[in-house]
Amino acid sequence: MDDKTISADKQKNYFLFIIAQLYIIQGIPVGLAFDAYPILLRDSGVSLAVIAMIPLAGLPWVVKFLWAPIVENHWIDKIGYRKSWLLPMQCLLAILITIIAFTPFTSETTTYLLLVIILSCIVSATLDIATDGLAADLSQNNTISQINSIQVMGNITGMLIGGAGVTVCYDYLGKTYSILLLVVIIFVSILQLTIWTEPNLGHNSRSNSRARINNFFKRKNAYHMLLLAIMIPFAGSVILTTTKFISLDHGFSVSDVGIYTGIGGYLTMLLGCAIAAYLLKTKHPYQTLKFGFSLSFFLILFWCLLYYMPDYINPMTTTIMMTILGIGIGTINVSIYTITMIFAKQGKQTATDYAIFQSSLLFSEIIGSSISMTIADYFNYLIAFLLALISIIVINLMIRNK
Repeated sequence: MDDKTISADKQKNYFLFIIAQLYIIQGIPVGLAFDAYPILLRDSGVSLAVIAMIPLAGLPWVVKFLWAPIVENHWIDKIGYRKSWLLPMQCLLAILITIIAFTPFTSETTTYLLLVIILSCIVSATLDIATDGLAADLSQNNTISQINSIQVMGNITGMLIGGAGVTVCYDYLGKTYSILLLVVIIFVSILQLTIWTEPNLGHNSRSNSRARINNFFKRKNAYHMLLLAIMIPFAGSVILTTTKFISLDHGFSVSDVGIYTGIGGYLTMLLGCAIAAYLLKTKHPYQTLKFGFSLSFFLILFWCLLYYMPDYINPMTTTIMMTILGIGIGTINVSIYTITMIFAKQGKQTATDYAIFQSSLLFSEIIGSSISMTIADYFNYLIAFLLALISIIVINLMIRNK
């Protein structure tokens, strides 16, 4: 192996290291907003009605495609095409989380806290746009699946650090120092990104080629790909949400549900990401996607069977189900992210096109969770599972020739 090859490998590995850090960082505010903040606020005596507003902080991730063209169209040449956004967004995120760390969690400060939390999620979503653009710009055909595995695993790791990590440290360090540890992690990432030199791919801030949302819809197969992005996460979201409520209805405590479907679900999703990364070395992303859906298909049948045999719903069966579900969702997510990134990379506005896909994926998860709860309330859990089963059948028909 010559010196040039060794140097290229080092540059590739350092780039993957930078990408992994960025995806972990942008997952931290999500973990804080959806897992840590509600628990810490409740522990401080804040009412559930107020805490119920916290999930609204996730809305910027759904609509981030609206400002993706701004991220793509404006930058400073001397800093770098993507670094022009990555560096300031990380710095701003560190400042906002520091403010939250030193703000008392009381009923009087919740409005102020909610505003800062929403701002941190807007910053995190903007960071995600630039990170996705960087990943697509610098990925090669043989590294796209690897990058998307890192993306999903990084986001999950960030959510675990920002959610479970903060709540675990809370009893030992208190609220302020637990959250400030996250700022230290972000600061380390800022230093690494500052040292790294972004390759010049020929972008010029005076270029006449401008990214626009409507350009996405002019592309061939854009509507087909968008429909896939909307439908694919739906089944997994329905199964995960329904599993939580079935567990509660069958005697599991809230903490048990958190362990089995929360932490356990995240960890098994990481396993699914690793399996997907291995499969994608030799298989097409659509084949890997079908494998993930086959696991979801059998899982639904298993739950439908248990619906008529409720005595068998216990910690052991739930652990088995969550393992299968986590592997399935992890595999599906890596596959669809790979498919959509390949499509985005083939266009002229990678960050904007990919942001549209990611917004659609998250919107689908939210809708799936909401619909499953509504159907379970008006009908029963079996109908919710059947809805997920129908969506899997429709998706397999859409990709049957792939």
